[in-house]
Amino acid sequence: MSDDPKPARQGDYRAARIGSAVALTVAVCFIVVLDALDPAREANPIILAALLGTVVTLLGIEARSIVGGK
Repeated sequence: MSDDPKPARQGDYRAARIGSAVALTVAVCFIVVLDALDPAREANPIILAALLGTVVTLLGIEARSIVGGK
């Protein structure tokens, strides 16, 4: 038995990864804009780095699957 998902499900996983990367990018933009507009709030750089790292990882998986042809 192979551990690879069925081809029909790979599209679902791709859409989920891209959708979550977009949602995280929107969240980062919202946090940065809120930080710029409200002097009482300060965006934590560690949280922003973690969110952006997650976005890069999710999109990196997609880039690898596109380049790899899977």
